[in-house]
Amino acid sequence: MNHAVVSMAIGIVLALGVSAEPVLAQGNDDDFTPLNSRIRRDRQFPTEPRTYVDPRTISEAGRQRSRNMVDQFARCLWDRSNEDGLSLLSRTDFGFVTFTQIGVDGNRFMDLYPVQTCLSRVSSTQNSGVRLSFNAPSMRRWYLQAAYLDTYRDGPSWIVPGQVAAPRVYPLSANNPAVHTALDFADCVVGHDPHAADYLFRTSAESAEESAAIQQIMPSLGPCLPAGQQIELEPASLRVWIGEALWHAANNSVVPPAETSQEAQ
Repeated sequence: MNHAVVSMAIGIVLALGVSAEPVLAQGNDDDFTPLNSRIRRDRQFPTEPRTYVDPRTISEAGRQRSRNMVDQFARCLWDRSNEDGLSLLSRTDFGFVTFTQIGVDGNRFMDLYPVQTCLSRVSSTQNSGVRLSFNAPSMRRWYLQAAYLDTYRDGPSWIVPGQVAAPRVYPLSANNPAVHTALDFADCVVGHDPHAADYLFRTSAESAEESAAIQQIMPSLGPCLPAGQQIELEPASLRVWIGEALWHAANNSVVPPAETSQEAQ
């Protein structure tokens, strides 16, 4: 399945997900968000995996990504500055769009992080020149990707059935509803099928494996769409959103409070 067809298929599935379920009235209880969404606040990780991914498949996905220049660059950034990377991730969120949000300009950022060093290293490894544009969102994306894949090399060992992802803290986007809506959706998908989400994030972009992973995760997309809304996602956007949700869940999984604990769906 090619890139365009995948994008179209996602759009169709999400549209069907909206029309197939009743639109629920807005409420203030713990079952639904204030945006009249069907997204559970405290969706527990399922007791049994909804999707089984062979460990050999996970290993192969890692080998494929290790040959990609952008992935090599991201891994270099992480290996040479993981403490700085974790600091950046903790001080920013999905709404990180400009370096000035953290009091740094683009030129200064080059001095603080090993961007030039890693470009040179990847260029040397590939025996060719490397031209790579970077901005605030891409730097967060690269650090998050490398941190997650390095920490959980053999699979999503962070998943504890019955636990939930704790509420998010937004260092930059507390008042940005667009960011909240996107991440509520992604958190719901990861909560519903964390194994399929993890595998999608491991696949190489625009690969046959990515297309297969998207097919696996499609059943989780429609039920997580806010009621009355349709979203057409490009695979690249879905990958970024899922990555954000995986990183949050992996670092913020907790036992749900007794009064709001729900059975896994």
